[in-house]
Amino acid sequence: METYFAPAEKTDRRIFASQIESISNSPIMSKLLEATCGLLIVLNENRQIVGLNETFLHTLGISDASTVLGLRLGETLQCIHASELPSGCGTTPHCTTCGAAIAMMSAINENKPSEQTCALTADRNGEKRDKYLSIQARPLEVDGRRWILIFAQDITHQHSLASLENIFFHDFNNILTVLAGNSELLAMRMPDDDLVLRIMNASKRLCSEVSLQRFLSKQKDDANFLSMKDVYITDIKNEVELIICNHLASNNRKLEQNWPNENIKLQTDIHLISRVLGNMLLNALESTAEGGTVRLNTTVGDKDIVWDVWNDAYIPAEVQLRIFQKHFSTKGLMGRGLGTHSMKLLGEKYLNGQVSFRSSSEDGTIFSFKHPIVLP
Repeated sequence: METYFAPAEKTDRRIFASQIESISNSPIMSKLLEATCGLLIVLNENRQIVGLNETFLHTLGISDASTVLGLRLGETLQCIHASELPSGCGTTPHCTTCGAAIAMMSAINENKPSEQTCALTADRNGEKRDKYLSIQARPLEVDGRRWILIFAQDITHQHSLASLENIFFHDFNNILTVLAGNSELLAMRMPDDDLVLRIMNASKRLCSEVSLQRFLSKQKDDANFLSMKDVYITDIKNEVELIICNHLASNNRKLEQNWPNENIKLQTDIHLISRVLGNMLLNALESTAEGGTVRLNTTVGDKDIVWDVWNDAYIPAEVQLRIFQKHFSTKGLMGRGLGTHSMKLLGEKYLNGQVSFRSSSEDGTIFSFKHPIVLP
């Protein structure tokens, strides 16, 4: 059977029935399932559910436990990827970066506890929901049989709060870096009108960021905070320069920029569009080795303008699958997984544009942002 990560094999029906009976008749397992307040399931070595507690059933709205026995965790949680291949949960390309699958396989193969976080998108009656789970997998031997205990905790809310806080400090720090860099230049060169103007503009930008973060922290799903106006390309360029100028990510790296000669007018929010472009550039700079080059190219069409940001780094295929997923991060830290997700959110949901990327080991990585043009 086809698999990209965990073994696809499932337990023979007669053996599985024997396993269910063993769990049911075990005083130790029965007491454990009764006493655990959080979400607890018991798996066999093929990752199939052989036991679960009332809390798990209640949380998922399951009235009959027998309907989930034999299934795997992702199938009960209704992960959108669990049914992509015939062998199900644990075998798809997305499973290679799934914290739950990694924890299970570590416990099975290494016979020791493993704890991971899992960014999961569930499909509940046609409605997709992003979840962030803490998963602990522990091997346990009872009556000569080995089981895998899965303790799960939904920490989506905590992670969302941490994410919002990190968004604030992430962008706040970018602006402060600009102010700090220009302040150093100002101290070295004596007061200069151009530098004073930069500091003044950075301060204005900071006020706008604080205002935006205050809105985002309320977690409201509306666009009343948008300030859609006629904005010229030169204005956007100046705002982007403000974000990246003297930023630590640009140290010992070359940035080549190609902006259109014509001063085209867009209907947009200048702070959001510059934030999307600024994050694209900063992400590329941070992913580029010292001495390397990042290129920004602008293409103007009849109805759209497209910014492409290139660097020579390659994003691994398994990470590409989740590059825009909320909560997912290769760093595995609480509150991470924000940069690319915020680019997608702001660029598409609020600015009516399109954010995409492509990456290969031969050609490097290009993030693209397409924004509609308002013709004069």
